Amino acid sequence: MVAGLRIVEGESMNTCKTCAHWKEPDEGEYGMANSDEICHPTDPDTYEPMVMPFAVKLCRHPKQTFAERPVEADGFGVVDGSEYYARLITAEDFGCVRHEAKTNE
Repeated sequence: MVAGLRIVEGESMNTCKTCAHWKEPDEGEYGMANSDEICHPTDPDTYEPMVMPFAVKLCRHPKQTFAERPVEADGFGVVDGSEYYARLITAEDFGCVRHEAKTNE
C-alpha cells in the first residue's frame, strides 16, 4: 500500500470532461494562441483542423496556483522556467480530486 493512495473497488475518480472548470481557451486573452493550438491543432501541411480522438481543454480551477507552492494538501499549481506564463492543459479523462460538476446553465 502506498501512503496517500486510496483505492475503493467499484469507485472511479471524476474527470475533466464533467468539470465546471474545464474550459476552452479564450481567444482574446493574452497567451491563448499557443493554448488554442494545443487544444485544437491544425495539420502542418494543409492548415486544416485535425480530427483528434479526444478533447483537450484548459483547467481554470480558481485554487490553481502559478509559480508558487500549492496552499492546500490537495492543491496543484503550474510553473514554467521563466515564471512568466504557464497553463494546465488536460485531456477529457484526466481525473482530479478538485472536480466540481458542471451545472446546467
